Amino acid sequence: MNSPQDADDATLLARIAQGDRVAMRALYDREAPAVRRYARSHGAGASEVEDVVQDVMLEVWRLPERYAGRSSLRAWLLGIARNKTIDKQRARWREIGIDEPDELGVPDSSADPEAAAAAALDADRVRACLAKLKPAHRTAIHLAFFEGLDYADIAVVEDAPVGTIKTRIMHAKRLLMHCLERTKKSSGYSIGNAKPRQPS
Repeated sequence: MNSPQDADDATLLARIAQGDRVAMRALYDREAPAVRRYARSHGAGASEVEDVVQDVMLEVWRLPERYAGRSSLRAWLLGIARNKTIDKQRARWREIGIDEPDELGVPDSSADPEAAAAAALDADRVRACLAKLKPAHRTAIHLAFFEGLDYADIAVVEDAPVGTIKTRIMHAKRLLMHCLERTKKSSGYSIGNAKPRQPS
């Protein structure tokens, strides 16, 4: 093993359980971006996203032994993120009674402004169509296609049977395709043929 990044998940967590800050930093560097994306895409306000990341990582630091190995480490972390995000949303709703819009990324326009404008328009269409999905469908799509989780890992994160996850993804893809077809005559999207990765 050359570095903490090369360690497998169980070894990394064992080192974290022994108080190894280098291992914790390696886990943070590798997984915090996925936790951020998950929290942001599930309604955490801009100021709450980093709180969710910190809460997830603090829970791992304090109780790494809770990882039972029944799913990927990322699925376990995103399951924690799901709960922390819901907690933040509930606190916000109690405090102000309204929801904040998601923070949406802006594509890089430095290389080709015309291509960036077209990509932004396509991204806006996809975001608009994703926003129309039921939360369970949107979550399944996010985990499968943006986080790269397989059906079994999504089932762990969502605490639902694998068959339910497959059905959600199938319905969500169908709804997305219809929405995109309505918003762009020649969509060019290949989401209909896209599939989550299969477990290795």
